[in-house]
Amino acid sequence: MHAVGFDFKNMDALIKAAFDGGVRGVNTAPGFALIGAYTDPSGARVAFVQRKGQAATVSAGLRSETTYRAQVVRFTDHLARVALYSYGEDGGLLTQFLAMVDDPIAYEQHDLAPGGGFSIIQALQVGALAMEVQVFEDEAAFQASDAARVGSMLMEAKSMVSPSLMGLQAASLTIEEAGPTLLMGAVVDSVEVRRNELAETNFQYVKASSIVDITIAVPMDQPVEPGNVIHGTFYATVNAGTWDNNAG
Repeated sequence: MHAVGFDFKNMDALIKAAFDGGVRGVNTAPGFALIGAYTDPSGARVAFVQRKGQAATVSAGLRSETTYRAQVVRFTDHLARVALYSYGEDGGLLTQFLAMVDDPIAYEQHDLAPGGGFSIIQALQVGALAMEVQVFEDEAAFQASDAARVGSMLMEAKSMVSPSLMGLQAASLTIEEAGPTLLMGAVVDSVEVRRNELAETNFQYVKASSIVDITIAVPMDQPVEPGNVIHGTFYATVNAGTWDNNAG
């Protein structure tokens, strides 16, 4: 929440402010009491998913300006395996990772096992929220740092690993233990300071280059500028534009 400026004193205050500000959603999805989201004019988003008879889950999101053709396998209420493909004739696979989907109604739920089914999204918005990150002046500064060394391996400034996806593939994690965390390095292309109008808090809306181009939200207490390398853990978030296009 901090990455996109939702700095409220507690979760109840955030939820009240979001619903007062206007939540788009649906309450007719089978098995769900509510699926919805508040999208701030800044692009910061807070999403709600509630099963009938259960408490709502609340998560942060981002309206991203970076889109890809994607195969999405949503295997829980809000977690999906996302495979990104290039546009054009080759349409090659670029990368894949686990991400939080803030609009689960856009994708049927499937089994993660081979042959379990999937959804194709032609313009999936792909974003990341900075969690625990470091900022380096440039790629040379990153390569000279301890952060670039993981055991005997030397990490590239542009790198992306989905630990939970690796854990699921190795059968060392259960689906319940999986999450949308990325270990990522990205080079900053541009930075725009945006104001979260709901919380009256600024954050940085960053377009960056990693294994793929990606839009990142970074809190103001870690200032970045073009050419910097941001490295660390991020929260991967994607959506199909549902809350941008459809009234709830």
